[in-house]
Amino acid sequence: MVLIPLLILGVLFSLFLFLVLYTKSRIFPFDKVPHNQYTLVLGAGLEKNGLPTDILADRVKTSVNLIKNKKTDVLILSGSSNSQKYCEPESMKTMAESLGVKASSLILDFLGKSTFNSCLNLFKISEVNQITIVTQMFHLPRAIWLAEAMGFKVNGTPANIYSFSAYKTAYWYLREAIALPINFIKLLVYRYHLNK
Repeated sequence: MVLIPLLILGVLFSLFLFLVLYTKSRIFPFDKVPHNQYTLVLGAGLEKNGLPTDILADRVKTSVNLIKNKKTDVLILSGSSNSQKYCEPESMKTMAESLGVKASSLILDFLGKSTFNSCLNLFKISEVNQITIVTQMFHLPRAIWLAEAMGFKVNGTPANIYSFSAYKTAYWYLREAIALPINFIKLLVYRYHLNK
């Protein structure tokens, strides 16, 4: 009985490795990432006090550095918003502004409850067809794949200002592998409705 779950995990990690190799040419270190007018910053949760988690703060600070180094002009802050007490985009906005980014350079997406939704919501900004994505390295392959599959020209740069434990990193990679089939199904449904 143990063999079947291990086999499934093996298949999932093989798919994830394929995705890593497939998107490798679109992932750039910070100093080499090409300029794009828009950068998508993906949500990653808030602390109980409403401040960004370390993983989200890492993404926001990296994207702010992109603006300061003239590698992007506008940040699209995408995350979930369940109430006034839990609103990822507003918390991201507050942090970005505290680091010197003007409100005019920020677009808030309150419906980014998942990576898939965050990418899909880019269509609401009609002038966006090319995007830089900021998230951690473990998350970039899936995010780039999804945005590209929806028709966007995409590159990405990893948020790596913060360091995280091996335990957390391993958990996040496992989570990414498990998310692949779910996102594949979502893409199929999206394409089906698009072609109707």
